[in-house]
Amino acid sequence: MALLNERQLNILNKLPTSPHPSTVRNISTPDLSHSDLDDNQKKLLSTLISQYPQVFTEQPGHTHVTKHTIELQPGTKPSNTQPYRLSPSKKAIVDQQLEEMLQAGHISPSRSPWAAPIVLSPKKDGSLRFCVDYRKLNANTIRTAYPMPRVDDTLDSLCQAKYISTLDLRSGYWQVELDPDSRDKTAFITHRGLYEFRVMPFGLSNAPATFQCLMDVVLAGLKWQSCLVYIDDIVVFSPTFEQHLRDLSTIFDRLANAGLTLKASKCDFCRKELKYLGHLITPDGIKPDPGLIDSVQLFPQPTKLKDLQSFLGLTGYYRKFIKNYATITEPLLVLLRSSQKSKRSTNHITWSDQCHHAFNQLKIALTQAPLLQAPNFNEPFILETDASDYGLGAILTQEFENQKFVIAYASRTQTAAERNYFPTEKEALAIFWATKHFRPYLEGTTIYIRSDCRALQWLLNTKDLSGRLARWAISLSAFNIVDIKYKPGKTNTNCDTLSRYPLSPHLTILNTTPPTSPLLNLWNNCTLLDNIREEQYNDAQLRPIVDILSNDAHPLHHKFHPPFLLINGILYRYRSPPYNPHQRLTGLRHLLVIPHSLQSQLLTWTHDHPTAGHCGREKTLYRLSSRVYWKTIRKDVIQYIRSCHLCQQYKYDNRTLTASLQMHIVHEPWHTIGVDIMGPFPVTQRQKQYLLVVVDYFTRWVELFPLRTTISSHIADILVDEIICRWGCPTYILSDNGPQFVSELFTHICSSLGIQTKNTSNYHPQTNMTERVNRNLKPMIAQYAQENTHSWDRHLSKLALSIRTSINETTGETPAYLNFGRDPKLPIDLLLTEPSRNQPTLPTSIPAEIDTYKQHLREALLTAHRIAQEHNEVRKLQQKTKYDQHSSHRSFKEGHLVWVSIPSPLKHGKLDPQYQGPCRIIQVLSPTSFIIHRLSDGVNLGATNIDRIKPFYSPNMTHTTTQTGINRHQSAAPIQPLMSVNVDNVNNLPTPHIPPNNHSLPLSSTPLPHRYQHPVRIRKQPNRLNL
Repeated sequence: MALLNERQLNILNKLPTSPHPSTVRNISTPDLSHSDLDDNQKKLLSTLISQYPQVFTEQPGHTHVTKHTIELQPGTKPSNTQPYRLSPSKKAIVDQQLEEMLQAGHISPSRSPWAAPIVLSPKKDGSLRFCVDYRKLNANTIRTAYPMPRVDDTLDSLCQAKYISTLDLRSGYWQVELDPDSRDKTAFITHRGLYEFRVMPFGLSNAPATFQCLMDVVLAGLKWQSCLVYIDDIVVFSPTFEQHLRDLSTIFDRLANAGLTLKASKCDFCRKELKYLGHLITPDGIKPDPGLIDSVQLFPQPTKLKDLQSFLGLTGYYRKFIKNYATITEPLLVLLRSSQKSKRSTNHITWSDQCHHAFNQLKIALTQAPLLQAPNFNEPFILETDASDYGLGAILTQEFENQKFVIAYASRTQTAAERNYFPTEKEALAIFWATKHFRPYLEGTTIYIRSDCRALQWLLNTKDLSGRLARWAISLSAFNIVDIKYKPGKTNTNCDTLSRYPLSPHLTILNTTPPTSPLLNLWNNCTLLDNIREEQYNDAQLRPIVDILSNDAHPLHHKFHPPFLLINGILYRYRSPPYNPHQRLTGLRHLLVIPHSLQSQLLTWTHDHPTAGHCGREKTLYRLSSRVYWKTIRKDVIQYIRSCHLCQQYKYDNRTLTASLQMHIVHEPWHTIGVDIMGPFPVTQRQKQYLLVVVDYFTRWVELFPLRTTISSHIADILVDEIICRWGCPTYILSDNGPQFVSELFTHICSSLGIQTKNTSNYHPQTNMTERVNRNLKPMIAQYAQENTHSWDRHLSKLALSIRTSINETTGETPAYLNFGRDPKLPIDLLLTEPSRNQPTLPTSIPAEIDTYKQHLREALLTAHRIAQEHNEVRKLQQKTKYDQHSSHRSFKEGHLVWVSIPSPLKHGKLDPQYQGPCRIIQVLSPTSFIIHRLSDGVNLGATNIDRIKPFYSPNMTHTTTQTGINRHQSAAPIQPLMSVNVDNVNNLPTPHIPPNNHSLPLSSTPLPHRYQHPVRIRKQPNRLNL
């Protein structure tokens, strides 16, 4: 190993202990002369910037949030390369760069076995940048899978921005410390010796992911709301100047707390037009960067394969601006593919006339690229598609305010198999591909499709499709496609306005207003009552009632219905009393009458909003009918939920099982709870992957806890801290047989607290109430996390509120009311409730008022619990009766031989056996649960539900077990079962023969009713019939 020279030792002795020495930083001031502000606004902005001298400095910062670590693949050996030769002028630049980095503490002399060469690359201003060639190191580095933002998503977020600022971090990578164990791997060799980085250098494969993760953490909660982050580029956008100042101040605070600094000379403030990620953002829309377009115009004709790849990569970055990009580039792509297959791919390429034409056509198309508009999700989308012999093309547009706006272009070449399709199939393929490509825009919106193939107008409505057309039609049915209209190829590209497009006669659209985003913010419409008042007056059916009540203050009575009344100019209706005289009156006493024009909006709010949770029709009807009224409210709720795309896509269908239903009834809150773990889900930004679900059996109250892992100690901590410390110790905890719940640690903790644990049967978790909650919860989570599946944990609190405030069909109450004696106010209540000064107040410190409040609360809870218990028992009995009518009543005893079904996770293929056995029942836990012992190897299969077993029959046995066969038309009076059959040769009917020694279970002695008696024709020999 080489020794350090004297110069290196002197430098090493002078180095600070920290990679970022604490020096007095020079403050840099940004230039505001190019901002689109008046003098007063510039003064306010300058004052704000002067308050953050620690952010605008001449030196890079030092963040404490993260460190960069280099993980190598197993077996990697250090690589070293001799330094590249440099001219004297470039050596001087290297010397200057080394001195600056040594003084700043970014590098230090090294004795590492690694050595990478340095290169000098030109900057935009003509100067040279000091870089290290880390290609060999990167080839052996384990890549990080951290997601990088999509350019399209960041550009779409700027649609409503009026003020935009871009912030550039000063040498952003150098503000991240390099882990000490990874520093030797970054060693680089120069003519002055070997050095290694103490901060994260440029050129490492995982450096962008590390920095993107750092910025996501620093600006958590602000990203996509007021700022965008693409590695070290920050874009701040706001609708007003005042809001923009607040957003900038918040971001400056975050950067200062993280120890990050900005380069003032590269920051642009309050610009209405600026360049970002190769695009020009303007108030009118988005278009390509003119500077990069010039580089395309000046690009010489490719002569080598690499030149062609560079040109296609440059134009491909703007393919969304170029109509039929794939069709235009087809000759160039054919040349590229043929050259890559050739063994002499590095030689000159063969340039044809078709390539020359495509090359020039791309230049012209990009020069004349249209202005693309950011999408407006409150307006319908128009999707125009086309298919040629070898390409597919699509244009996504919108029309409003008598203008047409192009959102994006898309195109691709057809595969070899697709080029053999018939013309109609190609046009259908174009629609199918385009809807899939533009899915982030089209999902949940109204779509009009325009195609130059007249035959495709039947694609949505015909029932006689098959093959690929049927698959595509099913896929298209998931979108809200109002119409597929024929547009002749000769017509102008401008489409007719949407008002002239007729709806398809086969489609019925309940919600004629543009669909609202699933994450709708109800506060966007705080003037809802004013809108209702105005729409009531404009409604043809409600206007006469309003006029009558306006002239007469008395309520308007009806012979058979509750009267109407007018409050503050808004029409209400008295609420009918509940059918059950003991049932409390929930919701509002006066129901707000909703005019027809606003009914669909109320349906959206009470079904699609996260606090509504896409509940079923009874829960949604309860939310509406306890607050508002219109005549067809039940029918509209049923129709709306039946046609809800997300509910159809994510929710399960109920099915009947075979076992008799076993009921578990509790009589007080938090006496019995069920616990279960859902997942694994996609890992979120907070590293959550699982979900712990806890349900109270009496109130149906739900608690949701996202988890990183499912270890027993973590589960036990949550149950103790969040359940027991909040609700008290339950008597029973019911769970499945997961290792977390049957571990020694979990059972010991429950035993020490006096809690009894119960486990469900193996592969039959339906006995746990939590499983039913999971069936409803999983599609709810999926519906609200569909845009970003890695954010599912951010919606749990809203979904839990939805379940807690929804009426339960079994108890007849909401879980919240059974817990607290009151219903929480929801956002919809704040909008539908008229502000009043005479609101009921909470009890003061006067003892008499407190006692009265406590007495009323006690009476309310006792009444609610009693009614809920009655409903619970009645409902359970109804469920059991209905369930058992469709169940097959099998009876097994200890010692019986049975078959046991093999669970799907244990099967290896479709041809595997469905059952294992013979097995013996060694213990009867309940009429539907048994302990099973496999005879072949003596393995104990544990608790097994009756749905998973069937009788075992052997040729050497006359009986193992008997189906009782009792149904609602038969009694249970016992006789001996039929063991063989004699045949009446005259009538060709079987007659019973009872052997003398029989120990089987009984059948019924009462004959079936006549309508169930059917003669049986015996076609086999009598001695071959054996029951």
